[in-house]
Amino acid sequence: MPIRRPGTIIVAQAAAAMTALIALPMWPPAAGKLLLVPITGGNANDMARIAVAGGAALVGAGPLPGSLVIAGDRAMVMRATPPFAAVAIAAPAVACGSQNRVERT
Repeated sequence: MPIRRPGTIIVAQAAAAMTALIALPMWPPAAGKLLLVPITGGNANDMARIAVAGGAALVGAGPLPGSLVIAGDRAMVMRATPPFAAVAIAAPAVACGSQNRVERT
C-alpha cells in the first residue's frame, strides 16, 4: 500500500486549529485587564489618552514599546480608539505583571 500525503482539507483543518490555539489566549476579555498596543507608531501617552477617553484605569506599562496595561471595558475603549491606532489584547499575567508576587521577609 503506497503512502499517501494528507489532503488539503486535513492541512487546512490543522492550520485552523493551530491558529486558534495561538489566537484564543490573546483574545481580550469583555471587561478587565487589557494590553493596549499601538499599531501605527503611537507611544504610551497616546495609549493613555485612548484608555482614559474609554473610561479605563491605567494599571502600568506594558511589555511592548508604547503599550499599556489598562483595566476597563473593552467595547468602551475600542470606541474611543481612532481607526488603526491600537489593538487591545488580553493582558497575560506573566508578561504584564501578576498580582501574586512573593514577598521576601
